Amino acid sequence: MPGLIETFTPTDDPRWLIEVDGFDPRLEATVEAVCAQVNGYLGTRAALEEGSAASRPSTFLAGVFDTPAAPQNTALPAPISEMVVAPDWTRLRITLDGAPLEIGAVELLEQRRVLDMRQGALLREWRVRDAAGRVTRLRSLRFASLDNRHLCVHTVAITPENYSGMLRIESLVDGRVTNENNTRHLEPAGADRLDDGLALAMRTSQSGYLLAYAAHAELRVGGTAASPDLVVAPDHVGWVWEAPARPGALIELRKVVAIVTSRESETPESAAVDKAGRAAESGLETLFTAHVAAWAARWRDTDIQLDEPGIQRETRFALYHLIGAANPDDERASIGARALTGERYLGHYFWDCEIFVWPALLYTHPASARAILMYRYHTLGEARAKARALGYQGAMFAWEATDTGVDWTPPYIINPAGEKIPVLTGIEEIHITADIAYAIWQYWQATGDEAFFWRYGAPMLLEIAAFWASRAEPDGARYHLSKVIGPDEYHETVTDNAYTNQLAAWCLRIGLAVADSLRRSGQDQWRHMLDTLQISDATLAAWRRIADGLVTGDDPPRGLIEQFRGYFALRDYDLTGHDPAVATLDVKLGWAALQSLQAIKQPDVVMLNFLLWEQFSPAARAANFRYYEPRTTHDSSLSVSIHALVAARLGDLPMAERYLRRAAQIDLNFANKGWAGAAGGVHIAALGGMWQALVLGFLGMRPTPDGPRFEPHVPPQWGTLSAPVQWRGRRLRITASAAAAEIALEAGAPLAVAWGDGPWQQVAPGQPLRR
Repeated sequence: MPGLIETFTPTDDPRWLIEVDGFDPRLEATVEAVCAQVNGYLGTRAALEEGSAASRPSTFLAGVFDTPAAPQNTALPAPISEMVVAPDWTRLRITLDGAPLEIGAVELLEQRRVLDMRQGALLREWRVRDAAGRVTRLRSLRFASLDNRHLCVHTVAITPENYSGMLRIESLVDGRVTNENNTRHLEPAGADRLDDGLALAMRTSQSGYLLAYAAHAELRVGGTAASPDLVVAPDHVGWVWEAPARPGALIELRKVVAIVTSRESETPESAAVDKAGRAAESGLETLFTAHVAAWAARWRDTDIQLDEPGIQRETRFALYHLIGAANPDDERASIGARALTGERYLGHYFWDCEIFVWPALLYTHPASARAILMYRYHTLGEARAKARALGYQGAMFAWEATDTGVDWTPPYIINPAGEKIPVLTGIEEIHITADIAYAIWQYWQATGDEAFFWRYGAPMLLEIAAFWASRAEPDGARYHLSKVIGPDEYHETVTDNAYTNQLAAWCLRIGLAVADSLRRSGQDQWRHMLDTLQISDATLAAWRRIADGLVTGDDPPRGLIEQFRGYFALRDYDLTGHDPAVATLDVKLGWAALQSLQAIKQPDVVMLNFLLWEQFSPAARAANFRYYEPRTTHDSSLSVSIHALVAARLGDLPMAERYLRRAAQIDLNFANKGWAGAAGGVHIAALGGMWQALVLGFLGMRPTPDGPRFEPHVPPQWGTLSAPVQWRGRRLRITASAAAAEIALEAGAPLAVAWGDGPWQQVAPGQPLRR
């Protein structure tokens, strides 16, 4: 009976596929990230299983961090916690009569890699010819199961074309791995033979996480199982087969691996053994069927469909990685700046998650969004500690967080000239605390999850409000926030950054609303919460004064918001011809020069207008966008998607489409060698921004306390644009073209929705609303 590797066929639609032909060492790191297998629990880069000088085989497990004993980088003041490269479950070595069949050692005749995003699988097909003229055809398939996130499958078909000989095939679970900076985080913790498999355990050196792998593998030669020699070493285990090769005779490797850590199990080793045994008994075909079904369910709730083929594939690429970045069953991990596909930024969690990535999860898979907010709740103690250490009250969340919530932003770096350069983001880019509050409120509004909100969300919102009240500086009836960095990181230590101030005021007003609801509830447990947090009538009165008195940056004569005090007095800078893929402005001009220019790194006031959309008039939104758009360098990958979103809402569709296409190519333009390259991992925030641009921008979804409003602006050349949206237990589908739009209720009870600023209308199953 043919095996999975023989019967697998990629989806018959190129808009579901990322295809890479040939082998270019310069692009290999980017290809590995783009085509990674991801399921929220783990991510495995699409490195060649046999390895090459350009390959960087890496598996990352969500939430597994470690701090090395010595600095990874001499420019850093001390060791920094980083995401750990976990043992490699894909390692494969094939030799023919003692000579390795590896790129670089043989002639590569052809190679094709296909990431099938619909099925969540990576297919690789390649042919090689050795010095003796012997040609071997190989085909591999691998996937990280979305049905059971602890399982990985690797199967390989080897076909000699024109020779007979002896093949030696070695398949490993290999713990001899290091991070990209050559830091070794793993120590052997046990390797064993099982009744029908192998097990390997490794422990992180400082954090003490136990990583347990259990695997079963089989080699079939002409349909008959071959007997292996077993490799059991302290830091790697595997199988070695000697297989006679004959022209046209298929040799098939079938391997299943279970991974469990001490983060989610008190007995990870026995749990991994049990999962691997059950999986092997089920068979690869059954595992793949369940995996594809799990992807189908997520695609039903997530897939955005466009008639415009040039963006459709790129959109699905964004959705594939967004689905694969989050695990609804893990409340102790968040999503790093490169998700689970690369080591850039050491896997740290930034504001990127809550503001750029998280909304796509909220409106397509609320359980994943909830888990990420629970991570923030579980790290609330560290946020309190950080606030106290800096002399403030309440909770101040880390700018660069890992598993524990401790802030790992380095206080300084040492540049090549030996100079100590302060890193101010950890103490000045405080808007992340407001960003988290914004996500909590959005979650409650979109889900109505009362149990989460009052037990977990409300305490966080109250402590966040307390922080802002203590951080604000009085000046008569006015209040200021000085020494801050807004989203535009090109201007440091500024006073009254409008984004920070206005979101801080918003947090204080939300805190007042929460406290008022708790006090009126009449329940002892809620009053006890207020007492515990020392929130009195005087406290609430102070919050109200500060919220009303915080400087907003409004400049009424021009209808503009000044990004920070003194920004309008800075010198303008012509950005014509600026290309961040060639060099960012800080590289071109130097950091000190940026402080005197109006040029900004990414949207700041424009981002504020988007987040608090309903608080600004249409004229103010348009005026601020027209003022700040030409002053934005887009030197951050976060920038262009938000500009696409706001331009679409304002009805400037040519500009919106230009920005969206730029966002779509950040990871997929393999010829781009600048900052946009995905070698260090995909830009998951930019991918989340694409979802927001399409749904919140072009489809014009505006979440409100009363329900969602939609005001589509779809370019005529796109045909139709359609997306599913989750709202309070319902699944809506909004479909729009330049000429018409429809809201359909696909699942759940009738719901009130609205077109633009029009009246609320009921949408019911089988009764779509059309405009």
